[in-house]
Amino acid sequence: MMCSRKKKDLIYVGIQVLLFISYLFVPAPVNVAVNQITRIVGLALLIVGTGIFLAGLFQLRKSLTPFPSVRSDGHLVTNGIYRFIRHPLYTGIIAGLFGYGLYSIHTGRLTIVVLLAVLFYFKSIYEERMLLTAYPDYKQYRLQTGRFLPKWKNVIDVLFLRDKYH
Repeated sequence: MMCSRKKKDLIYVGIQVLLFISYLFVPAPVNVAVNQITRIVGLALLIVGTGIFLAGLFQLRKSLTPFPSVRSDGHLVTNGIYRFIRHPLYTGIIAGLFGYGLYSIHTGRLTIVVLLAVLFYFKSIYEERMLLTAYPDYKQYRLQTGRFLPKWKNVIDVLFLRDKYH
């Protein structure tokens, strides 16, 4: 089991690295003319995605690993950005890279982001199986918290100061 898990970890991270490299060097297959608003939306997504990514990165601290497997010395983080999104690092990467693809009007990069989103979906399923085993509270957390986007109920609870976590 352990050997199989390590192999899957390496496959997921290997594909992720290849997609990141592809994002940097892929040519734009189609030149598309867009208006200035599309570029502004792209820049906004880049900024928001970067903020989400950095918030998630900062909060994970010792639990951070590039691999989907759970660290033996890690702990379940459910506060901060993780209160709203179970996988903010993936959300931040997808939003930021999609935003830059829009901003730079680069259809090749936008295509790579779609492939990354699909990869992150399957990688998160694999990761969550291990989180369910490692952390008994993960099952309830998963029911209450969105995978890549917040559940609106959580956002409304915070806006109206209905704090169900404390």
